Formats: sequence, structure tokens, C-alpha cells
Amino acid sequence: MKSLLKIKGFLPFLAIMFINASVDLGHKITIQNVLVKSADSGALIALTSLVNLLILLPYVFLFSASGYLNDKFSRTRITRICAKLGVALTALITLGYLCGWFYFAFFMTILLAAQSAIYSPAKYGLIKKIVGAKNLGAANGLVQALTIIAILLSSLAFSVIFELFAARSSDAGELMSSVWFIGVLLVAGSVLETYYSYKIPFFDAAQPQAEFNTKEYLRLRYLKQNLKFVIKDKNVLLCTLGLSMFWAVSQLVIATFPAHYKSLSGSDNVMVIQVILALSAIGIALGSIFAGSYCKKHIELGIVPFGAFGLALALMVLANAHSVFWLGTASFFFGFSGGIFIVPLNAVIQFFTADERMGRVLAGSNFIQNIFMVLFLLIAIILVHFAVASGEIFVMAALCVLICGIFGAKYLPQLFVRILLIPFMKFGYQVHVDGIENIPQKGGVLLLGNHISWIDWAVVQLACPRGVRFVMHRSYYDLWYLKWFFKIFRVIPIGAGVSKSAIESIREALNAGEVVGLFPEGHISYNGRIDEFQGGFELAAHDTNSVIVPFYIRGLWGSTFSRASEHYKRTISQSGKNALRVSFGAPIEANSKAHEV
Repeated sequence: MKSLLKIKGFLPFLAIMFINASVDLGHKITIQNVLVKSADSGALIALTSLVNLLILLPYVFLFSASGYLNDKFSRTRITRICAKLGVALTALITLGYLCGWFYFAFFMTILLAAQSAIYSPAKYGLIKKIVGAKNLGAANGLVQALTIIAILLSSLAFSVIFELFAARSSDAGELMSSVWFIGVLLVAGSVLETYYSYKIPFFDAAQPQAEFNTKEYLRLRYLKQNLKFVIKDKNVLLCTLGLSMFWAVSQLVIATFPAHYKSLSGSDNVMVIQVILALSAIGIALGSIFAGSYCKKHIELGIVPFGAFGLALALMVLANAHSVFWLGTASFFFGFSGGIFIVPLNAVIQFFTADERMGRVLAGSNFIQNIFMVLFLLIAIILVHFAVASGEIFVMAALCVLICGIFGAKYLPQLFVRILLIPFMKFGYQVHVDGIENIPQKGGVLLLGNHISWIDWAVVQLACPRGVRFVMHRSYYDLWYLKWFFKIFRVIPIGAGVSKSAIESIREALNAGEVVGLFPEGHISYNGRIDEFQGGFELAAHDTNSVIVPFYIRGLWGSTFSRASEHYKRTISQSGKNALRVSFGAPIEANSKAHEV
């Protein structure tokens, strides 16, 4: 973490992210607090949803223009212009507060959101520029945590100010004019944000030759073209859909919770409401830091299903809780699970996106996320119209993220199980991994190494940050009580009668950019030493778009799962924790021969 902060321009960038989140939320919280004081529970959900819709609509309509601007022009320059624009907009908002023009301030959220729609891809597109690709996981964790801390502090601060100084009235205009100085604070924040925007490094435009055709824009051709950048890359699309689900459910929670609390307690104290919601912000901050530390050396997608299951559980508790304590606990756990869920997804999108189309991909991702959020808010308004209780809305949201978690576990079974294996393996072994940087983060990889025990596959998957498809002899693969399990993990069977199809399956997987694991000795070691490598893998790897990464497992000989003698196993078991080491060598050419490997 300290090394990140030493990178030139990263500290001012963090300051910009912190201040911008605080200013944007400050105005939104003030509008929402006015509504809590002036509207009944039924209307409150609908009006709060409407506020959020006003914030989201510019992201939808400015999607193509935002992507074009962030590729055509320097993202540093766009950051500075948007920061200055923020000063002007907050000044107008302050005027609305001062004069008690509630509806003017209400609809100013559209202009503030339009500025953010251009601003957001510029800010997130700068992360990779400033910290580099290898620091993306940790940097995203820190950025996400800091942004959430900003949301937490500003929501609490502005709610405390509002509760202390707001007029004792149910008139929206009178409530707003009594807290006019909140607008002054927003202007001061925007000025400070502009100052820090000139402290970040200047980066040239990614695609200065890009042209914008208004007719094409109105015909939605840019929309279709830019969405292709997201859709054609399966990694980016799946991560975008995951993020979309999280933010859509989050919008639903934010829109529904004030009315949920009001109906449970009969109180309209905005400080209590914001404190409970703020606990989710603390949770996201801690969850993001946790996920960032997990992604320190690689992007760990295996934690995503755990985040989804945690979100579903938190929403169920939120729906059934009847005390401030359990509401707060559920809110915190929702945030923590959300941090675990979103950090790897954001990092993957940035990692797999080329710099020259980063702006359009991030804008495209934002567009899809905002479509989901708009859809969920409209659903909330419809459910309120049909008198669906807030608790039932939370249950429906829980089912949505539960389905998302099941899909994630199915799509990432190797990485999901890898996370489950870690505590069990570390209980009996001191696990060490060397050469993890030798495994490419993308592209086909054929892992070849020694075969010591029956659980070598689990050890290799534990050590490897990417999901691994293993090759297994069909005599084991065809066992009826295990075959279903191997199919889930897309194991490739090999042996008499299927050797040709197995080689073709391996070639297809490697050319598709997957990681395939194979033990070329062809059997588990009888003496703990490496036996001669068979040359079958040479046919599978020949002329594929991949590399071979050799590995060596040390420490499992003498374990229960090895072929060591019973006397040797008893001797090893009495020595306590064993040192287990997996070492990955430097990549070599796919056409390498068995003796070279």
C-alpha cells in the first residue's frame, strides 16, 4: 500500500476521488433528507427513486458522447474541466438552497449527474495510467475504499448538519432555505477539487484522431458500436453484468430503506437513517481493502461468489430485522460483501481493456450498469404502486444476487473452490508459492509438473491465481460417483479411445486463452522423484497461442495422499505442520520438447 502512495500523482488523484464523492453525495443527501421530513412512507420510496433516476439518466443518454470525449481528449484535461464545471454547478445549487427553490435544486441533480457522466470514465481511466497494470487490483481496492469513506463521512456530516439546523416544518422549500450554508460547503469542496486536478500528471489523449458525427449519434450507431467493445470481450461483459447487479440492488436499498425504517420505528430522524446506511459504507470500505489485499499480486476472481452470497444473506436479514442493532449489522455486512464483490470485477475490466478504447469501454460499462439501476428503480416505483412492502422488496433483491452468486460459482468453479481450499490446506501445511509472476494473467497457459499425490490438482489450483482445467486419465474420470464433479470443473479425460479428442480439447482450450494443467509423468510418483515425462503434451501444445509454464511441487511426499510407505507417513505426520511449496518456472515456448520441460 505504501508503494502505491509513492507513485507520482496518485495522492492528488485520491484527493479528487474523495472530494468529488463527498460533493456529489452532499447535494443528494440534502434532497433526500428534505423528502424524509416532508413525505409519507409510500411517497418517500417513489420520490427517492425519482431522485436517483434523475442522477442516472444522464449516464444513459450521454454514454456515447462520454466514451468519445474520454478517448479523443486527454483524461487529465477532462478531469480539470469537469472540476471547474463542478464549481459553477454547486454555486447554482447554493442559490436554489438560499431562495428555498426546492424543485430547482431537485432538478439540478440532472446537471450535476451530466457532469459526472463525463467525469467518471475520465477518473477511472486514469487509474491504469497512473499506477500501471500490475498495481490495478490493489489500486482499485484503495480507490473504492476511499470513495466509500468519503460517502460515509459526507452522508453523516450533511445529515447531522441538516438535523441540527433544518426548520421544524414539513414544507420542502422552508426546510431547504434553513440549511442554505450546505451549498457553500459544496462550492468550497469543488474549488479544492479543482486545485488537486492540476496536481495529477498530464497524459496525452488515447485516440486524438477520433471523430464524432452527430447524425450517427442520434441514430444510435455510436451506442451499438461502443457496446460491442463491452459485449465482444466475455471477461469484460460478465464483470459488467456483475457490477450492474450490485449497483442496481444498492440503488434499491438506498431508495427503500428510509421508508422501511420509518414504517418500522415511526421516526423520521435522518441521522439514525444515515448512520445505518453509513455502516454499509464502512463495510464496503473494509471489504474493498480486504479484496485489494487479496488481489495484491493478481486479480482474485474466486472471491466474487462469496461476495454475492454475503449480499443475499445481508438483504434477508435487512428484510426481517426489527431493531436498530440488526438493521445496522445487516447494513454493514451488505457493504463488506459488496466490497469483496466489486473490486475484482472493476480490476478485470481495466486489465483486459486496451488503453486506446478504455474511455469507451468504461462508458459502455457505466451505460449497462445505469440501465440496470434505472430498471430496478422503476421496479421499486411499480412495486410501491401495488402496495408491496419494503421488506418484500429486500427479499426479491436477495433472490437476484443469490442467482448471481450461483452463476459466479458455476462459471468460476476452480477459483471458487481455490478460496475454499486455502484454510484447509494452511491448517496442515505451511504453504509457500514461488514464481507466481511467471503465470501470465491472460492467454493460453499449459502447466506441466511433477505428480506426487492424489491432491496435486488441488495444490496447483491453490497456488495458481487463474482457473485451471486439468487433464485426467479416463479410468478415474469415468467413476460414476466422481464424474459429475469432474464435469463441473470441465476436466478433460484422456486415455485409450479418447486420446485424439483429448488432444483436440486441450488445443481448443489453449487457443481460447485458458489454463490447462497436466502431469506428463502419467502416474503418481512411487518414490517422490520426478519420472520421465511422456511426450503426449507436445502434440497438444504444438503451434497453439500459448506458453508452457513448468511447476514443481515439494512437501506432499509422505502425506496420506501419496504412495510413500506407511512407516514414512507416520514419521511425517508426527512432525507437525509440513512445509508445502509450489514453484512456477519462467514461461517457455509451446513447441518445447519433453526433455526441455
